Amino acid sequence: MARPKKNPQQKAYDSFRSLGMDEQAAREFLAKSLNIPVEELQVVEIRDQEAKMRGRRPKAAAGPTTYERQDALQKSILSMKDDLESAGFGFLLRIPGPVQPIAKEISDPKTGGFIAHVEESLGAYIQRVSIQGNFAQRQPFDHMHKDKIYRRLIRDFIREAAMPEAKIAALSDGSNGGRASSLQDPGLRYSVIDGLQRLYCYCIAILLVFRRSNLITDRCITAEAWEYVKEAVEASGDVKEATARILSRPVRYEIFWQIDLEGLLHYMVTFNTGQRRMSLEVQLEIMEGPLIKELEVGVKIPIYEDRHSLPGQQKPKAQFAASDLVMATRAFIESNPQIKKPDEAESLLEREDGYLESSFDVGDIKDVVYALKRITVDIHQKIMDRYAGDPANKYILSGGGTFLLSFAAACGKVRNSLNMTALKAALERFTEQLDRPADDPLNLEAYQRVLRNITTSRGKATRRLVYETFLRFFNGTTTVLDWADTALQIGL
Repeated sequence: MARPKKNPQQKAYDSFRSLGMDEQAAREFLAKSLNIPVEELQVVEIRDQEAKMRGRRPKAAAGPTTYERQDALQKSILSMKDDLESAGFGFLLRIPGPVQPIAKEISDPKTGGFIAHVEESLGAYIQRVSIQGNFAQRQPFDHMHKDKIYRRLIRDFIREAAMPEAKIAALSDGSNGGRASSLQDPGLRYSVIDGLQRLYCYCIAILLVFRRSNLITDRCITAEAWEYVKEAVEASGDVKEATARILSRPVRYEIFWQIDLEGLLHYMVTFNTGQRRMSLEVQLEIMEGPLIKELEVGVKIPIYEDRHSLPGQQKPKAQFAASDLVMATRAFIESNPQIKKPDEAESLLEREDGYLESSFDVGDIKDVVYALKRITVDIHQKIMDRYAGDPANKYILSGGGTFLLSFAAACGKVRNSLNMTALKAALERFTEQLDRPADDPLNLEAYQRVLRNITTSRGKATRRLVYETFLRFFNGTTTVLDWADTALQIGL
């Protein structure tokens, strides 16, 4: 029997293997070159060629996806302290005491805070600036595989190159808006202003020196990435001595204190303007952190924060994006369905009297909490139950900000024009509508048909449609959510 001809993928794969590249690295390199997933490659190992001639080609084992690799690496970083202590490095990982500046501080009239310089060991630094508490500025990315600059920086740091100073904020959990009056205050927490990716690089460098090629087996890095740093890691010497040495390395950083969360965001935006952009969603999450915490902890709203997600990670459909809740809050207070994230972020930054403490007064917060709890907990669950077999409408509140924001704005209009008693009655009528025995109690099929007929300014028109339809239902103009009639009345 004649040997079958090799396909082009197989020829390229065999060439890579003949050059000494291991199986996993050859597959990933070929898939990357062809811009296709590894599992779609049509290649087999040379030792499997005869088996291929006799029967079905064995399916190639799929390597980890980018998300799976990132997730595994992140978990390894989070467990790194415990793993190092178990290996006998606990003496280099003691919880550091108060920060000791190495030079006199300077003041910043913009924020009313102070700035100084600090030097301490890397082991102390990664304890002080916890990676777990700093998934905030931007999503972490694939440092060892996708980004050549950071991969080179990690390799150079293992070779004992110096790292540029990071910028760290010392914040208080007290009632003074997060301001730490002194670096000696008890219970301070430390937030990365500029240097989150360097913190990642520090942690990855420690893991490489400590665990080495085991990171491939644990699906944290690729074989190709290991080959890039292998020489530098092995040149660092014995695992135990090299790990102790890297944990003892001195690092320097700037420390900022006596600033509140406003000042923290000011510095984050200022120092990161030339780098990977902080998304509007993350800015809103940071600026309204106290509100989000209250909604998540106090009200039990299922919240998903963009700043805690990994590349490729999708928001669970039943959860609400934190930034959408921030916008819904503003829409409720202002009775305005047309607010936009860029405008909201800009207005918060420009507000002279502060964009945290003065964003919402106490009365507003109480009403917001009640309205959002009814919408995102009670009503959301009822909609998911009633439309369980209809994916297009089941997550209509949590699936995107448009419907939620406009619904909240309509609720805010009732509250502002009348009072909270009237709003509570209106929401009760709405839940009664949901309890109707009809297959489509909210007439969402009609809503989807109206949307398909909107051809211009879709976002603005959709927000107006939802807002006006709810208002007409709340004030008794219609006895059901009459989307088609509303569209006719407002000229859509």
